Amino acid sequence: MPIVVPALADINIPPHVKVTTTDSFESLMSEIGRRSMMGYAGESFFGTAFVQGSRLQFTTAMPIQKMVEVSKADRSRKKDNVREVTEHSNRPQESSHAKQVRNYLMNTACTGDKFILPAFTFNYGVGLEDDSPVATLILFANGSDGTNAWPAILLLPQGAKLDTTDGAHRRSQIDEILTSPKVEEQAKEALKRNAVDVKIVFENSRSDSHQDFADCGKAKAIPKSLVATFDVRDLRNQRSRELVMSLPFLSKYVDATASNVNLSGKSRMIWSMSAVRMFIAHIVDHHSNQDLTEAAKTAGAEDFFAALVRHLPQLAALEKARKDPSSDVTTGSLRDVKGGDVALRGIGMAIFARAFLYCVEHNMDFEVMAAALARLDWHLLSCERNELPEGPTFGSEVIKNAQPTWAHLLVIGESRYRVSSSSVDADTAWDKICSQVLPVTTSQNAA
Repeated sequence: MPIVVPALADINIPPHVKVTTTDSFESLMSEIGRRSMMGYAGESFFGTAFVQGSRLQFTTAMPIQKMVEVSKADRSRKKDNVREVTEHSNRPQESSHAKQVRNYLMNTACTGDKFILPAFTFNYGVGLEDDSPVATLILFANGSDGTNAWPAILLLPQGAKLDTTDGAHRRSQIDEILTSPKVEEQAKEALKRNAVDVKIVFENSRSDSHQDFADCGKAKAIPKSLVATFDVRDLRNQRSRELVMSLPFLSKYVDATASNVNLSGKSRMIWSMSAVRMFIAHIVDHHSNQDLTEAAKTAGAEDFFAALVRHLPQLAALEKARKDPSSDVTTGSLRDVKGGDVALRGIGMAIFARAFLYCVEHNMDFEVMAAALARLDWHLLSCERNELPEGPTFGSEVIKNAQPTWAHLLVIGESRYRVSSSSVDADTAWDKICSQVLPVTTSQNAA
């Protein structure tokens, strides 16, 4: 007599899924062996069945090759209308996303390197015909224990295909790599030596399956600064992290979790990790010798920042505060003085990158450059922000009080302004700086 499982009493189980129970773990495991001896033509997967979101689900792992064989992707096409899109399980393929996934797999899994893929989410129940094969889920369940998760075996009959809810781009690129005549067999074999984790939702409502896909996409993206900190396979990220970790000042004042290049006005940090990566990227991209490595192009960056900290008054004050916990000097207070301090923003890091390259290309000592930059007034305005009038004259007063060196950085609204961090504006700022504090070197270079 089958065991009644209380947790499944109100669960809608699709007609193409049969749930049975067994009262011992030994009998559960023997089901796989019994079907193997009987020549069962389908697939057997051991895992955990559970209830989540009022649906019965099953999680397991399977070899990459097997995952491709037992699943399918049902994509809509670009420019499909609402009706057409809702008739398919998956969104149209995004070529840029597909390329990113393929490159990631080719550079990691296909070379035997470490890598990780999120779990695939599949569905069994949507879009099936009356004569579609029935999958069987065998639970090791005790009707009296009240649990909602059970060791289980999924018997997927021959011809049954799991519909892809989330992971269609990953699946398609894996399939293309394994079948492409342009990919070497060694790379294919390296990929096939891996397995992936899989979740299967037993649901026969396509609308609910679409909602599952939408829900999977609601996870918050990893902040760019955190990616730059963690993803050291990217050589620019690696060099950025090395730079920050090598200097106590940067280790103290660089935010590794920020989403943007700029930090909030009151942040106790100075720059984001994204801004540091921007510093490294500009040097690497604009170095006169493109044959050098990232490390060689940025060699000396640690000494450069050490010189800046010694010479620029705002950085020197923060360095002193770093060493003296009782100090009342804060990054937020310095950043807000006279409309804002450009050096303590993302654009400041962009300007420093250009200064570093200038030193490299003109054989200028870092101490000389830092001393020159210290002669600049890094404040945006000649007055405090709270001295600006409210109302229709706000914009004109901002322009009137803007420091000429930084005026082009201001993006002014009706009652507030922000500071641009664009590469073009950083170039303009650097040209102005060169004409102000590096006149001799600039004129010599022009000659």
